[in-house]
Amino acid sequence: MIGRDAQLAHLRELFGIARAGQGRVASVLGEPGIGKSRLLAEFRASVEGEDSSVRWIEGRCLSYGKTLPYHLVLDVVRSVIGVSSSASEPEVREALQRVMRELLGDGWAEPYAYLGHLLSLKLDPEAQARLSALDREAIKRYVASLLQIVRAISTRGPVVFVFEDLHWADAASTDALLMLMPLAADLPLLSILSSRRDRDAVGWRLVSGARDLFGDALTEIRLDPLSSDQARSLVANLLEIESLPQKTRDLILSKAEGNPFFVEEVIRMLIDRGAIRREGNSWIATASVVGVEIPDTLQGLLLERIDRLPKESRRTLRVASVIGRQFGVTILERLLEVPTT
Repeated sequence: MIGRDAQLAHLRELFGIARAGQGRVASVLGEPGIGKSRLLAEFRASVEGEDSSVRWIEGRCLSYGKTLPYHLVLDVVRSVIGVSSSASEPEVREALQRVMRELLGDGWAEPYAYLGHLLSLKLDPEAQARLSALDREAIKRYVASLLQIVRAISTRGPVVFVFEDLHWADAASTDALLMLMPLAADLPLLSILSSRRDRDAVGWRLVSGARDLFGDALTEIRLDPLSSDQARSLVANLLEIESLPQKTRDLILSKAEGNPFFVEEVIRMLIDRGAIRREGNSWIATASVVGVEIPDTLQGLLLERIDRLPKESRRTLRVASVIGRQFGVTILERLLEVPTT
């Protein structure tokens, strides 16, 4: 993994310590497109390939989730019971009951009741408002239920607990997870907090709180922009482009400023425009590559690609963006059936 070998090795080292029974916490910090999700995907493939008993549990924050109470905790629970956010209420109920019985045996009923209550509230905006006002004792019961699950899972093997995009976390989830983390410190558990460096975000309290709670047991992994040599290697690895003018190559690297996602998106844009094309097993730069204008920002680059999509594809993308980062295909299909005015 170009420019991230040291960070990947660090995560693997922490996993080894956690697997031996000493809980560890890592924060993975970096700007948009810098490679946080890619690093975690590589780490997951690495540990799951090495140890089939490892359990990977993750919760992802939504870009609009700051006003949705417990939306991160709910995503964690869904990850544990193996359902998506688009699952029907009967599907969620069946999965929750089955997993609670399997993990907790005779003690399944109370955690099932609290987590079932929490999951059902997610479906009703009015109930969500009531949930945000629940007293601290109720929150403690939710946390205790989660802790029972995590303890039960950890008896079967090491656990990696990932919280992604914490810069979008809601306050209720942040408070609940701050209560949960120290209680799980004695488990074979590696918790990973992934976030932008946004100290004004509510979710940053989870990062700073983890520092206070764990001290030296918390490791901060910063993802900085790729160096010039690393960015050049990324371009070379993505595509072996013959006859790509040095001026164009330098322009890509200068505008990317070490952001690997920007580099990847520029290359996709060049393919879309026919500025580079595949011939046999090689990629060839065409004469038009010199005249291609590369946007200055990642946002501009993505918007430029979206603008070039067919009308129906743009509509699909707009609808999908409203649903969220993850969704069931059936939900998208139903929404696309609604006529536009």
